[in-house]
Formats: sequence, C-alpha cells, structure tokens
Amino acid sequence: MTECAGAVVRMERVGKRFGALWAVHDVSLALAPGAITGLLGLNGAGKTTLIRMCAGLLRPDTGRVLIAGETQTSDNLRARALIGVVSADAPPLGELTVAQLLQVRGALYGLHGAALAAACAAAAEEYELHAFLARRVQVLSTGMRQRVAIACAMLHAPRVLLLDEPTVGLDPDVRAHLWGCLRALAQRGVTLLLTTHYLEEAARLCDLAHLMVHGRLVMSISPAGMDGSAARLERAYFDAVQHERIA
Repeated sequence: MTECAGAVVRMERVGKRFGALWAVHDVSLALAPGAITGLLGLNGAGKTTLIRMCAGLLRPDTGRVLIAGETQTSDNLRARALIGVVSADAPPLGELTVAQLLQVRGALYGLHGAALAAACAAAAEEYELHAFLARRVQVLSTGMRQRVAIACAMLHAPRVLLLDEPTVGLDPDVRAHLWGCLRALAQRGVTLLLTTHYLEEAARLCDLAHLMVHGRLVMSISPAGMDGSAARLERAYFDAVQHERIA
C-alpha cells in the first residue's frame, strides 16, 4: 500500500470480480487530505469499478475501502456522508432547474430548512451559478452541467470527492476552469480521486497518478517530480502500457 500518515481514504487489497474476470485485483492505496490523485488507464482497466467501490456503489469481493476509518459499504451512512461523487452514473434530472437540483441533492444528503438554504446559497456563490439557477439542467452546456454536478456533490461539505472522467468532452478553457475549482477544493483539505484519459490533465492537476492495466496498479507517477510535463508523463504511460502488453 502507498503509505500516507493521516490518510482519509484507504484501499486495502481491494478486488472486484465479474464472473471469471477480475475487473480490479489487489489494489492498495492511501490518499491524504488535500491530495489530488489520478487513475489512468485504457478503457476497461478498472478505473470506474474502483471509483464505484470507493463510493459504496459496489461491494469489493476482496479487501476493503475505509473512509476516515469507516469501512465503506452500501449501508454505512457514516462513510457515505463523508464523500461526494461526480459520475455519469448519476440519475438524469435534466427537467429540474439548477436551483431545484441543488435542493433535491441537498435533501438527499440530509440537509433541511435553513441548513439546506445556506448550503445551496454557498454553492451558487462558489461555483458562480446565480445566473443559471432558474434554467433547466438539460439546456446547460456540458461544462456548466459539470460545474453544477461538482456543486451538488460538495453541498454537504464532504471530506472526499470522487470524480469519474469529470472533464471528458469539454473545451480546453472550460476544462481549465474546472481544474481551478478542483484545486481550490484540494487547498481546503478535500481529498480528490479522479479518473481521466487526459495525460495533460494528470500532469497539471494531480499530485500523484496511478496507471491501471487489467485491474492492477502497475505504475505510480508524481507529475510534480517530472516538472508537470505532459510529454514526459505520456512517454512513461505508454512505456508502461507496452511493457504490460508484452509481459
């Protein structure tokens, strides 16, 4: 396991099997407060499955995930309350306005009355949503929908934010804006774990990036130690993928 004093998220030899296929196998990680950790890998590498186990949406077949010392399961409300999730798996609620979606998501997190109103107002301020509160979510641009999704996930002030390809399909300027939002959360001590196919994103955003191949972690890279170079990260990434294919 990656050692980390005071880790908020710990994965201990986590595995998930679908039939005869191990989608995730023997993964151990520890994530510190305020760290931004990336999961890289080809489609089918196991990244989303690992995120879903961290979120409590899938139960590991081996090992366990701990959130601030709480074993993550589908029915552990204490662990679930410590995380926010931004995922394409979220139910479609595009008919709601942004204001209505914030209220619904806040209520699902257990916020009510004045606490709910204050959380929604704070989210609208932080993520610059005031001009969009009366608009239906389905008419927003992809980038704005992702900004709303992050605002919803952070309503209850979780300690951990899980993001599954949060910037896929976004224009470069919109992606850069969302990077700024995520960096601001990390600076406040929120632990972020995200999947991405963008090596530039991992190089510029992540403190540590892990490459997954066939459900296993095969390489860990510190982009800061590579001067944040996307080109150097790309060479290391493809060298590792090629090595695993030959092995």
